[in-house]
Amino acid sequence: MKPILYLVLLVYLSNTVLSEKLRYDNYTLFKIHVENVEQVKLLQDLQDTDFRFDFWTHPDHPAKFVQVMAGPEDRADLQKLLTENNMNAEISMNNVQEFIEKQTIKHYSRNNIGSMTWDAYYSLEDIYAWIDDVVAQFPDIATKVIGGQTYEGREIVGIKISHGEGKKNIFIEGGIHAREWISPPTVCFIIHELLTSLDEDTMAAARDFDWHIFPVTNPDGYLYSFESERFWRKNRRVFSGGIGVDLNRNWNSNWLVHGASTDPSSDVYAGPGPFSEIETRSMARYMRSIGDQMEIFLTFHSYGQMLLLPFGNTSEPLANYDEAMNIGRRAMGALSVRYGTEDVTGNIVEVLYEATGGTDEWVKEQLHVPIVYCYELRDRFQYGFLLPPEQILPTGLETMDSVLDIIHQMRRFGTLPSAGMAFEASTVLILGMVMSFFV
Repeated sequence: MKPILYLVLLVYLSNTVLSEKLRYDNYTLFKIHVENVEQVKLLQDLQDTDFRFDFWTHPDHPAKFVQVMAGPEDRADLQKLLTENNMNAEISMNNVQEFIEKQTIKHYSRNNIGSMTWDAYYSLEDIYAWIDDVVAQFPDIATKVIGGQTYEGREIVGIKISHGEGKKNIFIEGGIHAREWISPPTVCFIIHELLTSLDEDTMAAARDFDWHIFPVTNPDGYLYSFESERFWRKNRRVFSGGIGVDLNRNWNSNWLVHGASTDPSSDVYAGPGPFSEIETRSMARYMRSIGDQMEIFLTFHSYGQMLLLPFGNTSEPLANYDEAMNIGRRAMGALSVRYGTEDVTGNIVEVLYEATGGTDEWVKEQLHVPIVYCYELRDRFQYGFLLPPEQILPTGLETMDSVLDIIHQMRRFGTLPSAGMAFEASTVLILGMVMSFFV
């Protein structure tokens, strides 16, 4: 087939496959215990070369678990490989489709922001409609913003919450990996709390900063994960060898150094070059436009219950590592109070694995933002990407607790001496309150 005809066919299939939703009947999720470096290397090679198997987590270090999903026709091959290499595994899910069907999906009712509840997942259309209605209900403090565009021509829609100009800002990114469904509702819950909560700390945080919040920064992929392929991770750009770029490997910071692939069929395909994707290029322009005022950058992923610091190419304590670790550990302590959820804090390489080209790395390296964290939300090796809807609200509540504590700790340690406020008469009073933390 001629290359141009092949590309036309790929485009056609990518646009029409939405009507045929992939099912995962009798797909099996394995939990593999990795005991030595040889087993790590074996699984890494398998991940890089055999795309029949979907690695939900990545093999990195011995004494860790790796979760891999296999279809019914491939399950025996994976089990044989594990047996031949003396690798112990247990089954996390016998039939993945059963767990998919337990994920409640609701539809948002226009002009009623309360109809978005925190016990279900929502489509891209519903999230965007909710943002429109939130802005309409809070016109004095909420503004719809467009952070960028997508390969398929969609807008990357966010919201700016501001009680007055001249403040430092906090940037929140969600949904860059399409299948990580707990990320967008957690980010939407933060928006909800900042606008409606009567808690004094939450109201102060909303007043003291300009918030730039984007629940879904990979709209094409997120839509595709809802309507066609539940475990789709990348964007939807068409290549001759496959579809999609991992947008969290495409940023121009240590691009393609670690944890990424040059194969378009791979889930971690970094793209043909740094910033090759319109999503990352356009979002980078937006971030640069406010970068000199950015004090905190938070990106939300799943899963594993971790708070990660840049960078992903070394475990060396670069930049303000010690300060960020101190603040992060205290914030994870605050997160654990409600439900006892335990999160590990550390550098990406220390806690997770070597991975570069992510948003958080670029923000830290290029914009020099003081505090940059990547959240890996619930859970730990039980439901993975299929977190039950009854855990959405608890995840949102404990995460909001930790975000507020990050702000508190930054003020306490002097990183936010002015709390991002304009120097007005009313500011003097609030500054006095902030300084009382030091007494």
